[in-house]
Amino acid sequence: MWNKAIRGINRTVENLTALFLAAMVVLIFLQILMRLVMAKSFSWTEEAARYLMIWLTFLAASYGFRRGAHVGVSVIVERLPMRFQRWVQAVAGLVCLVFFALLVIFGFELMDRSMMQHSPALNFPMGYVYSVIPISGILMALNLIDVLIRTIRTGRGGERS
Repeated sequence: MWNKAIRGINRTVENLTALFLAAMVVLIFLQILMRLVMAKSFSWTEEAARYLMIWLTFLAASYGFRRGAHVGVSVIVERLPMRFQRWVQAVAGLVCLVFFALLVIFGFELMDRSMMQHSPALNFPMGYVYSVIPISGILMALNLIDVLIRTIRTGRGGERS
């Protein structure tokens, strides 16, 4: 059940990031087209593209844990015996989990404090933009837990494409 749930979550995140990337391309293309053709541009497209980029970055980072796509220095760990490699990876994972918990806690605080602040062009609460911080913290924690479980069981963590 856990594997099915985490796969479903990651599939949704993957589709959302693809949708956000496509929307960014369309918005930026529209901005360029309007500047060339009409010598004017919409005031909201740049802001919308920026916020989509923020969401895309945070969501893709959470998905990266599942794939083992984050950069890591493994030269020292790889020289250790397999038993110690698993323990070092588990300890590093626990440190990351603490960081993700802080990301969630302080992300919710930031989101809550910024709900009264509105974006200049789109005029919606900035808390919606910042809500990706705790969301991605939760998603990263879930993916890291999954990777840690697989690492402890098999010695292999993230999926490789």
